Amino acid sequence: MTNTMTDARLIALIEAWGADANAFPETERAAAKSLLAEAPDRFADELQAARDMDMLLGGLPAVTPSPALTAALMDTAPKARPQRRSWLAAIPHWPTVGAFASLAIGLAIGLATAQSGTTAATEDAVDTLVYAALGFDVINYSQETAQ
Repeated sequence: MTNTMTDARLIALIEAWGADANAFPETERAAAKSLLAEAPDRFADELQAARDMDMLLGGLPAVTPSPALTAALMDTAPKARPQRRSWLAAIPHWPTVGAFASLAIGLAIGLATAQSGTTAATEDAVDTLVYAALGFDVINYSQETAQ
């Protein structure tokens, strides 16, 4: 945080951390202490309320569970399952992903080039093969039909 501290932020720190400025988060402690030193009367009500709450909470006895309760809780706590590894988990995933990606790209390129050809070009190629197989000269035939 920055070194500037607003009144609202200082009040929030007092409500959250209590009246002792040494308990504030380290990043905001110096700025909070300097603002408290500048205007101690401005935050007197909040500090007194925080001191009263600290006294109430400080008077509570420390709770330590008995060893029997601790053991019972530990016995009933859920246990971690042993990890089972299948043979599929041992195979790295990137070769599989790469294989599927190359398959998809190949199919996309194949379909794109197969559909981009026109039927007229295909018919011309078939006509050329048929005329060549029958012994006609395609160029002469084209010229004859034009005349």
